[in-house]
Amino acid sequence: MKNGRHNLSKAAIIEEIPLACSNELAAVEFFEKQRWGDTPACVHCGSVEVYKMTDASTGERNHRFLWRCRDCQQQYTVRIGTVYEESRIELRHWCYAFWRAATSKKGVAALEIMRHCQISYKSALFMMNRIRFAMAPDPDSPQLTGIVECDETYVGGKPRIGDGKIHKRGRGTSKTPVFAAVERNGRIRRRVVADVTGETLKAAIHEEVDIRARIITG
Repeated sequence: MKNGRHNLSKAAIIEEIPLACSNELAAVEFFEKQRWGDTPACVHCGSVEVYKMTDASTGERNHRFLWRCRDCQQQYTVRIGTVYEESRIELRHWCYAFWRAATSKKGVAALEIMRHCQISYKSALFMMNRIRFAMAPDPDSPQLTGIVECDETYVGGKPRIGDGKIHKRGRGTSKTPVFAAVERNGRIRRRVVADVTGETLKAAIHEEVDIRARIITG
């Protein structure tokens, strides 16, 4: 039953994402559900005695999507305490960027987010930097074990032009090299590296993967 509920939960999330990526109210409610589930709580004092603030004339949700706590009387939104707290970028764009970052095997470039969301490159780059920070592994978490697949790729940037050559796997481009390690049926580690030389990648593997693990490389 536990696995069944988990699968249903993932299916429900996947079903909600398209609307959350295109409608701001749906995006706000999507993030609220992911953060609090069925029990919204105050981000300041932790109380569950909270309510959504509404517009007095229409009865609809406040245009800033505010909540108020009955105990500490403070107002807040789902943004507080998150990587998008200080951002004015609409949450529907954050939802799309998070979805692309989580589903793309080779990462997603800020230029792609800029085009798809119709926002500035500065805003897209800001989002992707925050998202990569949020998705970074906990440095205190255990190393990967069992069967671990390791590989490197390049993310973002633009190809350099003018030398008349075709560069493979990002070499000769302004893209950022990224190392990734995936535990079979388990956890994922991904980090930016200085380069993709054997020495650099070996150092990354030693840091992220247990010495007893079976390593598979591309």
